[in-house]
Amino acid sequence: MKIKAPLTNIWLRIAAVVMGLLLWFHVATEKKYNYQVKLPVSEIIVKENLALASPPPESLTITVSATGKQLLRRSWKELGLRINATQYPPGNYNFELTTSNTLLGDQGVVALTEIVKPRTFILDIDNHVESQVAVVPNVIVSPDDGFAVKTVQRPEPSVITIRGAKALLQEISQVTTEQREVAGVRNNIEVVLKVQKPEGYGITIDPDTVRVNIEIVPVKTRLFEKIPIIVYNNPSGKKMRPSPATVDIEMTGPPDEINLLNRNALIASVDFDKLSAKDSAPIKIDCPNHFKVKRASAQFVKLAEN
Repeated sequence: MKIKAPLTNIWLRIAAVVMGLLLWFHVATEKKYNYQVKLPVSEIIVKENLALASPPPESLTITVSATGKQLLRRSWKELGLRINATQYPPGNYNFELTTSNTLLGDQGVVALTEIVKPRTFILDIDNHVESQVAVVPNVIVSPDDGFAVKTVQRPEPSVITIRGAKALLQEISQVTTEQREVAGVRNNIEVVLKVQKPEGYGITIDPDTVRVNIEIVPVKTRLFEKIPIIVYNNPSGKKMRPSPATVDIEMTGPPDEINLLNRNALIASVDFDKLSAKDSAPIKIDCPNHFKVKRASAQFVKLAEN
């Protein structure tokens, strides 16, 4: 008797197994299943000219019913859930979630059978309004050596439109841009800045970027002599005398502005609380914006009691 080799008709056997698995998969996926899943809330539908003043739940846990094949599709999950609240005027409500007011984004494929959790949430509805607010640019420019910022012009546009719930917008008078740092510039520049959207659910802005032009000019140097040094935080009942008592300060800035700079706008000071063991303290020099201290005749002073 001839014995068949174990690998005889191996491809026929594999094909039979594959066909069996396909048949099983077809039968299994045609059955209906109840499936619990957590889906994002993609939209709260309210009446025209109304808006939400506080965020809804980010997601809901629900039970759906569908065939295995339908459940395997991804689109019904990606579209999330829509909640219908069109019957409510402005106000604050304890909103009960049901299968009649909660809808799957892809209806007709999978049936929503139960809201598991949460079953309620606070629904805060307000009038939808828009307002015009000023934009404040947040740009820090550090010109190259020998140059200075002459002007940071108003943003273009200088006013933008914001839209959202009335209660949220009435607290907003201006918006700022993202912070941008620009270093080593020698020529006039234009920067595009992204406007930071105010905090608050559902607020939108238009436009979301502004342009800011910055004028750069060569600097001029000017010497301010014998600026008096002020001592702060003197000990009680004591008057401290700085040595030296004055400092010469070499300032740089835009030519037409530095010519008008008043010496009284420069403040040289020391803080007694920063006095070292050697009775010396660092000099701090404050000056108006757009000007820089190039050099000072002293960086530290000695402090002694008068």
